[in-house]
Amino acid sequence: MHKVFPSDFFNFEFLRLLGTVPFQGAEVGECLSTASRIKDGDPESWYKAWREQAEKSQALAEEAAVVGDRTGACWGYIRSANYWRASEFLLHCTPDDPRILSSSKASVAAFDKGWVLLDAAVKNFEIPYDKDIKLPGRLYVPAPHHRLPGKIPLVLQTGGFDSTQEELYFYGAAGALPRGYAVFSFDGPGQGLPLRLGKLSLRPDWEHVVSQVLDFVTDEVAADYNLDLDRLAIFGASLGGYLSLRAAVDPRIKACVSCDGPYDLFEITRSRMPPWFINGWVSGWLSDGIFNWVVDRLTAVNFQIAWEFGHGKWVFGVDTPADVLRVMQQISLKGGYLSKINCPTLITGAADSFYFTPDLNSKPIFEELTSLGPNDKHLWVGKGVEGGDNMAPFGTLYSFMPNGRVFKILAAAKLNNLDIEVPPYQHFVTNKSTEFLTKFPAGKVPAFEGADGFCLAESDAIARYLSQSGPHAGQLLGEDAVTSAKIQQWISFFADEVYPAVLDLVMWRVGMGPFDQSTETKALAQLEYALTVLEKHLSAATQLVGSRLTLADLTGASSLLWGFMHVVDGPMRKQFPNVLTWYLSTIENDDVKEVFGEPNLIEKRRLGGE
Repeated sequence: MHKVFPSDFFNFEFLRLLGTVPFQGAEVGECLSTASRIKDGDPESWYKAWREQAEKSQALAEEAAVVGDRTGACWGYIRSANYWRASEFLLHCTPDDPRILSSSKASVAAFDKGWVLLDAAVKNFEIPYDKDIKLPGRLYVPAPHHRLPGKIPLVLQTGGFDSTQEELYFYGAAGALPRGYAVFSFDGPGQGLPLRLGKLSLRPDWEHVVSQVLDFVTDEVAADYNLDLDRLAIFGASLGGYLSLRAAVDPRIKACVSCDGPYDLFEITRSRMPPWFINGWVSGWLSDGIFNWVVDRLTAVNFQIAWEFGHGKWVFGVDTPADVLRVMQQISLKGGYLSKINCPTLITGAADSFYFTPDLNSKPIFEELTSLGPNDKHLWVGKGVEGGDNMAPFGTLYSFMPNGRVFKILAAAKLNNLDIEVPPYQHFVTNKSTEFLTKFPAGKVPAFEGADGFCLAESDAIARYLSQSGPHAGQLLGEDAVTSAKIQQWISFFADEVYPAVLDLVMWRVGMGPFDQSTETKALAQLEYALTVLEKHLSAATQLVGSRLTLADLTGASSLLWGFMHVVDGPMRKQFPNVLTWYLSTIENDDVKEVFGEPNLIEKRRLGGE
């Protein structure tokens, strides 16, 4: 997929704007022009460029209004509101920046001018909340020619971690109104103006918030607008997907749509950190002071991390990175909460999503809707950008194929849900080019280039990096220091004791060198010794470390793949039954079998002179 900005963070936020084009939230030419004035990774240039475009779009709207062009004015105001929202978005590392509030107010003001001109009835409300606080709400009612017979079905739309209800229009009311649905959106604690003006923090028990919104809709709104409360659904996306599920336990909600929401926000964050670091903090081995110091050092060199923790502290109302994670530990659907939901529910996810992967989020959410029958719960997982997924390949791997050192890399990436591109490669041509040697001076393969431009050589380093870079890092590399050390021990064992012997035994058999009896005898003895060590260990274990597939198993299977294809024949396999069982269970594991392919076991190996 083509990227406008090299960094995933800036590119995602740009696509977030571009995705509103069908509903007049942006214009393609304006977006591309604005992007040309933004320096990747620079929030100041982002703010200035989108602020300028917001002002231009608002000026166009006002010109259209003067000449009586209601449609042009409506579109201009709504675009301006979205550009104002985007302008302040990347300033959240410093929440006291006055430009955040001024831009937010400008966004709301422009949107209020725009909705007056929509082909619908729209009204702003103030929703009574705790301690005489008011939350902003907005009701959209379809025009008469779009209404369905009888009362009007209603969608209650909740925002998430970083949206505003003005942005929610593009993902809710814009599509619902022509289909005859009314929509009631609101900004709750930790969102929109309640966060920026009222300093209200987001609360994990969102059902408490929605209950009061429902009270207001039921008592003060429904009758006046002929709303059908027997057909009331709630919808939320991303963190809003979690919030909608929290609220769906209320019996007044008759259906729920949760789009790509997290099952456990802390576990997602945990999967992105080195296991020793995050587990050390969880266990208390690392103090808050050390944890905060490390995160603060990272934020100095990584803007995305700085924004995530800066925004998190603001939204959650806390002061340190450690406290952000403590709040995240409360944002969880574990413990049987989902079994309380009794209304029909649709769960969606993105097949190749990096953070909210289906295996860790949408699938367990779906499975734990235990009070719902098969006709009352549905799971849909989109694939590709056009299917709701927004993840480009994680990186590119350069190597001739097949290469025994590559299988462990691709298997680790596969288990971690990372999309790795393997382009056509010609050995001694591709790796001798000036472009390749500029990135990889040693000219060795395999070589890896990340989507962010990060370059890495040496197969074990690449495999470890990909293992560390996804949701199953703990499984692949170990959750604690002892397990991690055992995994590394086996990786070193295969690198030193197994793979060199396999290469010596295989190369001449595939026509890549002459046969040498001395080398053959020495290598065969070395391989038999290594397999004997493995056989003894596997007599009391099914995996090399623990009970799950780790990078040790993937490295071992990769090291032995050519061995089983060309050397470890039927008679030799009988000497090592435990090794064979382990090897087959590893390469046939559902998570990685696509990488290794079908087992290829030689029955009688070729002998020297044949």
